[in-house]
Order: sequence, then structure tokens, then C-alpha cells
Amino acid sequence: MGLNSNNLAEKQVAFFRHGMDLQALNHRFRQSKPSEIMQFTIGQAANPVVFTNFRPLAVAFLHLVTRIKPDIPVIWVDHGYNTPETYRHIENLIRAFELNLFAYAPKMSAAHYNAVYGGIPALDTPEHDFFSRTVKLEPFNRAMEDLQPDVWLNGIRHDQNAHRKGLDIFTKGSHGTIRVAPMFHLNELDVEEYVVDNDLPDNDVYFDPTKGEEHRECGLLLQK
Repeated sequence: MGLNSNNLAEKQVAFFRHGMDLQALNHRFRQSKPSEIMQFTIGQAANPVVFTNFRPLAVAFLHLVTRIKPDIPVIWVDHGYNTPETYRHIENLIRAFELNLFAYAPKMSAAHYNAVYGGIPALDTPEHDFFSRTVKLEPFNRAMEDLQPDVWLNGIRHDQNAHRKGLDIFTKGSHGTIRVAPMFHLNELDVEEYVVDNDLPDNDVYFDPTKGEEHRECGLLLQK
């Protein structure tokens, strides 16, 4: 007798959260194409979500994911400091990919924060830690609590910084999730070629105030 949908969902969640040997999965998929990793993940996940910031080349990951699961929830934290080009790029992709976008904003707007605290603080200070928690981490955590995913898909790669080099395709993420990075073993040139080959619109004018510098982490991957 076949499983009903509720039992199947429970089985999938248990399989991903408790039964998976992540080390074995990483070994199994080390040489796999991102599309193969995506197909496997979507087949196992009960409630997957995507997180994106629409940074340069992020369109490749969004294209990959939505080709396989067009209605997947896409979490975006609008911290209020994006460039005009980024906002226009987002609107274009919402239409082009028919994104199932869940936009979350901080409880304090950028204008409010700037007026009270004097703008974006210097990096590596307690003030910047507070800023990052306020404009990015809190809205992200709220999104994860609202959507309750079992799998968090993202576009990180091993070549982006030292912290990410030490991660892998399948890792444990925050909020009890399995974090999956289908493009982890690609490099920047691979992703650029994907964008060109698929004639995708990219966003070249981007700024993340919680990172400040490209090689830094914004904090999402550091959460337990």
C-alpha cells in the first residue's frame, strides 16, 4: 500500500534531517552536475526554500533552481541599502522567472537606522555586528521561522572566501535545515559561462552593507 502525502512528507523530512549521512552525500555528488544535485535534493525535500541576495551571477543559481522547481519559495532580505540597479534587476527576474518571492525587510528601515545611528558603521566593530543583525539576520531568521523549510538551497561556491572553502555541497544549516549548494564545486568562470550560455540578465552594480568587502561573510552561514 502506498504512503499518503502526509506520511511521505514526514518520511522525507526524517530522511533529510536525521537519516542522511552528509559526508557520504558529499562524496557521492562531488563530481555531479549542479542540475543532478538539484534533482536529487528536490526529490528528497519536503519543504525546500531558496535564499538569494540578487548579487552578481546569482541569476545562474536562480535559473538552475527554478527550471527544476518553478514554484520554490525564494527568500530575499531587502535591507534597504540596495543599488537602484539591483532593485530593477529583481523586478526583471520576478517577471522573467515568475519567482515565488518572499521579501522580508528589517523592522527598522534604512532611513530610520541612518537617522538614529548615523549610517553604516565601520567593519569589525560591535556597531557593525548590531547593524548586520538588525538589517539582515533578523529578517532572515523571521523568514525561516515563517516558512519552516527542511532544506535551504543557496548559490555559494568554494572559491568565494576562506570560510566557504571549508564547507561542502551538503551541510547542516541553521533552523534545523540541510543546507545545499548545488554549484559549490564550480568556479567563477564556470558560472559566468552559464550566464552567457543561457543568455541571462546579470546585476553588475551591487552593494551588500553587511559584508562591505567581497571576501567577507555577511553572517547567515555562520549561524547555528
